[in-house]
Parts: sequence; C-alpha cells; structure tokens
Amino acid sequence: MAMDKKILVINIGSASKKCGLYSESELCSVHMEKTSDGYIGTIKVGDNKEDVQIIQTDYDDVGAYLMRVAGEKNIAQISDVNKIGLRVVAPGAFFQEDKIIDDNYIQALTLAQEMAPLHITPVLEELNKIKMWSDDISLLGISDSVFYKDMPTEAKLYGLPKELAEEHGIYRYGYHGISMSSVLDKIKELKGDVPEKIIICHLGSGSTVTALKNGQPVDTSMGFTPLEGVPMGSRVGNIDAGAVLYLLKKGGLDASTLEEMLYKKSGLLGLSGKTPFVKELIDLEKAGDIGAGEALTVFTRAVKKYIGAYSAILGGLDLLVFTATIGERSEYIRAKICSGLEHLNISLDSPKVVVIPTNEMAEMAKRAIYTSGN
Repeated sequence: MAMDKKILVINIGSASKKCGLYSESELCSVHMEKTSDGYIGTIKVGDNKEDVQIIQTDYDDVGAYLMRVAGEKNIAQISDVNKIGLRVVAPGAFFQEDKIIDDNYIQALTLAQEMAPLHITPVLEELNKIKMWSDDISLLGISDSVFYKDMPTEAKLYGLPKELAEEHGIYRYGYHGISMSSVLDKIKELKGDVPEKIIICHLGSGSTVTALKNGQPVDTSMGFTPLEGVPMGSRVGNIDAGAVLYLLKKGGLDASTLEEMLYKKSGLLGLSGKTPFVKELIDLEKAGDIGAGEALTVFTRAVKKYIGAYSAILGGLDLLVFTATIGERSEYIRAKICSGLEHLNISLDSPKVVVIPTNEMAEMAKRAIYTSGN
C-alpha cells in the first residue's frame, strides 16, 4: 500500500461501533457505545484520548464522523483513503473469507440478513452511505468467522440430517474470530510461544468462549448465528429448540416477533427486566435488585460451564484469557466466573488467568492490506 494511502476500518457491534484510520499504524479512531442514557464516545489520536459527546446521527454514520474528525485535525481527507474494511458477521461458507464487496457480495449479504439481523442490517446501512464516497475506494468485507474455518468437523456439526444441513449450510461457523486472532497474536508477544491449551472469553454485549489447542480453534460457543452460546446483553443464548417451537405454536408469537424477542429482548435485559448493560446490573445488584443479581449469575454460570466443558475437550487448561469490554473492565465478573473453578487451578489471582485487551481494529487493518483491491 502506498505510504500516502489510508485504510479506514469499521467494526459495528450489537451495542457499539468502532472506526479507525490507519496508515502504517493507527492515525485516529473513535469508539462509540450505546448506554441507557444515549451514547458515549472516545476519540483517540496517537496516545491522546478524549471523551466526546455523541448523538444519534454520529452513531448512525460512524465512518463519516471519523473522517470529519480526521479532516478537522489535519490528519487525512476522504481522498486519502483507498480501502475501507468492514467487519462482517454472517453465516455461510461464502463469508468465511475476506473479500472485495461487490454487487454479488451485497446480494449474498442481503440474503443472509434474516439469519443475523442484529449485525448485518447496520453493515448494509453503513455500506449504503460509504459507497457514495468515491469510486476509487475498494470496499472490503473482513470475515469474523474465517478464524474457525478449519475447526474440527465434529465441532461444526449439529444433530440434523446431513442432507438438510448441507442443503441449507447449517453448521457452527463461530464469530468474534477477528478478536480471537488479535488476542492470539498478543499471547505470542507476551509468552514468546503459544500455550497448548487456551480458553479465550470474549465478553461484551455479544459474548464468545473459544477453546484453542496449539493455537488452533477446536470449539466455540457461537454457532450458525451469533444467537447461540451464553446469554448476552439482549440475546437469548442457548435455548431448547423445543421451547422455540412451543412459542411458535402456543405462545402467540409469529416468526418475526419471536426473532425480535430472541435477539433484542432476551439475555441480561430479559432476565433482569431492566437493562442489558453489565455495569448497570452490578450497580442494581449492589442496591438490592434481585433480578439484576440473578441475571449476572445466569451469565457468569454459563461462561463457567463453557470453561469446564472446553477444559474437558482440551484435556486440561494452560491459560484462561478474558477480553472485550466486560472481560477487560469488570474484575467483579471475572471473579464470579473463576469462583468454584479451583479444581482446574483457576482463581482470579492465578498466573494462568490473564486479561488481554483485544484490538479488532488493528487486526482488520492488517488483513485489509492483504485483501485484493487498489
């Protein structure tokens, strides 16, 4: 990539948006988060961080917002950008590669929208905005699931008839793979090599627990879509398929209403009846709110179950990693998860338990360099 050309990367999560501008290193970035009161944001330029006021229109058009900031600070203009990479969370083998976003890609993404609406819909909306910037900018889909592409077959299969699974591509694809790649690189830097048996807990509004053996994923908690796994901010996580069928048949819910409930009204929000945000739930629990405490216990117990199950699959555990917003920021949550795992030689102050900040943005920028384009 020419020295004067820049890469913009956009990471749209279920309750946050991150955007960064890169050359040989990060030039500037913004991190926006939804809260119960609206939005909060942090601008980073070099080593300097600044909390900023974020409004709905800023959040809706995060790429344009960061480029406006870059222009105001004389860092870069849109004409300096030749690649834009977007994190893509979508089921299917088609999306298990980093690719140029062309008409065929957008068509495939639109078809997959109903399977992962929480993530695909805002990506399509962002694409509609940035496509108009310039014909000279290559748009790239950075796969969030390619990390799991070579996961063992037995970890990918559901107990469906094989022909049906093949026809519809219903397999465990796994997500938060960009984060896992970032954390794995940092483990190599910290340890000098990669421990044989690792479990990484990416805990945020969406959460993933992944088991790695010799640096390769062997199982992960999210599946065909990002709906599976531990209960999340507003997503249900694991649920008996029979319960879903019952709600369709007897609960008076049609498919659209049920989808809305499972994705946006369940998880920590549904359990507590108050909020999907862990920090707020901790404050509520301390104030005596029983529902908030119960929601946190269900969440941490689910993570603990995955750690136990994956320790069995790995045949032990050398390193337990916490990352992402909740994993990095909340010692309280880490303590609740580690409590009771002493039989695995896990405790909060054990050297085998570490906090490693993820850097999905830098990982995306690195991969965007090597994805075909200008």
